[in-house]
Amino acid sequence: MLRHLVLFLVLCGFWALLSGQLDWSEPGQRYLMGCGVVSCALTTLLMWRVGFLEKEGNFIMIALKQPPYLLWLLWQIIVSNWDVAMRVWKPGLDIDPSIVKAPYKLKSELAVAIYANSITLTPGTVTVDINAEKKEFLVHQLTPGGEGGLAPMHDRVAKLEGGEPETLTPKKAPEAGA
Repeated sequence: MLRHLVLFLVLCGFWALLSGQLDWSEPGQRYLMGCGVVSCALTTLLMWRVGFLEKEGNFIMIALKQPPYLLWLLWQIIVSNWDVAMRVWKPGLDIDPSIVKAPYKLKSELAVAIYANSITLTPGTVTVDINAEKKEFLVHQLTPGGEGGLAPMHDRVAKLEGGEPETLTPKKAPEAGA
């Protein structure tokens, strides 16, 4: 039950942060706040019905450790945006798209989803496929050496779920015709 309450409060806080609706003085504002609370409650109910919170036992710890990770990820997105923009604007810079296999050693489905989405959010990289049996992602990268940022990202996601960081080296995937 505590997990459900924490999820509800986190969702309400996130909704309030994004919407900026913190004023109860007008009826229209109260209506919007009520809609936000109802949507957070329905989302929590849906997560309970699906059994998500029971499968992801460390949800509370991940939720509490999210803010520093999100700040770090935001910085990575900014740096990658700048790098990709410079490569597009200056024709002499190297663009060499390739696919790499990025292994992972994450315990929960939630951590795998966070890692895959973090890769995709970072400009210049996209998670193309997740092979749960081999515990690896196929990642499309726009620039050579783009896989260098995958290991630190994996380590930070591993810390989110309470695991130990482990240096995993991505490998270039074989060519399609080879």
